[in-house]
Amino acid sequence: MNVKIFPRKFQWLNLFWQLLVIMMCTSSCTVQLVPPYDPEIEHAIIDAARQSDRLYMEMINAPDDKKLFGIYKDKYLSVAVEINSLLLRNETRPKADHIVSSITKLKNFFFSAMEDHKKREVLNNAELILYHEQLKAFWKPVLVEEMALKKAM
Repeated sequence: MNVKIFPRKFQWLNLFWQLLVIMMCTSSCTVQLVPPYDPEIEHAIIDAARQSDRLYMEMINAPDDKKLFGIYKDKYLSVAVEINSLLLRNETRPKADHIVSSITKLKNFFFSAMEDHKKREVLNNAELILYHEQLKAFWKPVLVEEMALKKAM
């Protein structure tokens, strides 16, 4: 027995509706695995990176007797506050685990460099340059991850 649900002339219509339903289901659903882009956070990252860059540039260019931790204590604190603020802002964002991880690594490095300077009281130029370059290497992925969100929109 040959039973047809649709007559031959309506088979194309059935196929059309099936394709239309599939297209609607796949095009109307989007899965977002990253946090939404926030231009304020991008500017905060740039500003905080600029502050840490300025701190180390000032210390590198200071005379040897002006490289004491006490002279730069307030500037260290200012950068630390900015890093903690960035961390908090990203911890409250949904799906920001990668950015939080990068900022946490940056924070840990910055605080260890600050503690080293505090403990030893004076750092020489080679140590300051090394810390400066390492900090720039920690800032870069944080900024790149945030800028990539702009393209993901």
